[in-house]
Amino acid sequence: MRWKKSDGTMIPPGEFIPLFEKNGLIVRLDEYVFQKVCQKQKERMEQGKVVLPVSVNLSRATLHHDGIVERYAQIVYDNENSFESVPIELTETAALYSIQIQGLTEKMVNVGFMLHMDDFGSGYSSMTSLNVLPFHVLKLDKALIDYIGNSRGDQVIQHTIALAHGLDMKVLAEGVEKKEQVEFLRKMQCDEIQGFYYARPQPYEVYDAMVEKEQSKRR
Repeated sequence: MRWKKSDGTMIPPGEFIPLFEKNGLIVRLDEYVFQKVCQKQKERMEQGKVVLPVSVNLSRATLHHDGIVERYAQIVYDNENSFESVPIELTETAALYSIQIQGLTEKMVNVGFMLHMDDFGSGYSSMTSLNVLPFHVLKLDKALIDYIGNSRGDQVIQHTIALAHGLDMKVLAEGVEKKEQVEFLRKMQCDEIQGFYYARPQPYEVYDAMVEKEQSKRR
């Protein structure tokens, strides 16, 4: 998410997201982003283009709003999406409140949503959350990835991946920037990898062109 000013300059999310979390506007922003992603996924389906999953973060504030599961499910239905095409990401911080949101996450999964735990390893990772909450994907934070090449860091990542796989979860590594990191993660059987090594955040039009280019290679 970027805030584009009238003069064309961009305000990075690190500057306005904390403010939105403080004043409550983050709830509206969450829904706006989810709505936009669903609309783009629908457009791709109607145009006969490949539809790749695009995960969307939900803030802790949004999780505590009444009827949130029904509201987001209706957005999926209205745009004729599949739930698999719009996974929901919950931050590690939100997952720390595992007991309070357990019922909500179970309801999300029962409706059809795929759940990702975002930023795992960025703070006080809770093993209880992995046990209690029904996550499908564990996303390793860049803070862990940056330790690749350090013997202790390598061990932490190796065992985290093994733990997640043992819990029947896939693992996605975030913030990957170097070839050596990619090679190590592949060796550790990490399921998915994302980061600047492959691409920086891009406008939709650039993303669309990149996907089309990759698809043409496979035809």
